[in-house]
Amino acid sequence: MSFATAFLAARADEHTEAKIATNVQTLLQSISPEFEVDRALQNVQASNLCYGVPMTWALGDGENSAQMRGMLRERLNRFEPRLSVLSEIELREDTDLNTVTFFIAGGMKKKAGTEAVEIETTLSRMDQYAEEAS
Repeated sequence: MSFATAFLAARADEHTEAKIATNVQTLLQSISPEFEVDRALQNVQASNLCYGVPMTWALGDGENSAQMRGMLRERLNRFEPRLSVLSEIELREDTDLNTVTFFIAGGMKKKAGTEAVEIETTLSRMDQYAEEAS
C-alpha cells in the first residue's frame, strides 16, 4: 500500500487531476508550524516538518494578499511536483459562511507534455474544512 493510498485516501483508479486536487486540498487543510528553516536545507524544507500552509491565510484580507499567494505557490511547487506551471491562484471569500474558495490553474505534467488543470476547493476559516452542500 502506498503512502498516498494510506494517508491521503488516494485510489488507484482516480485520474491524475483528481489526485492532484486531493493533495492540494490536503495541503490547504494542513497547518504548518512555520519553523524557520534555512533555504540551504532543501530536504528539510520539503519534509513533513514544513508541510501545510500557515494559519495566517485566514487572518486579515486574504483577497488582496500577494504574500499569501506567493507562499501558496511556493508550497504547491514544493509538495505537488505534478503541477509544472501555476498560472493563476485566486481566492474568493464568503463572509456569510466564513469560507475561502481557492481557484488554482496551471499545467499538469503528463508523459506526452503538459495538460491544463483547474482546481477549486473551499475551506472554512474556522476549521480549514468546509462540508459540501448536498
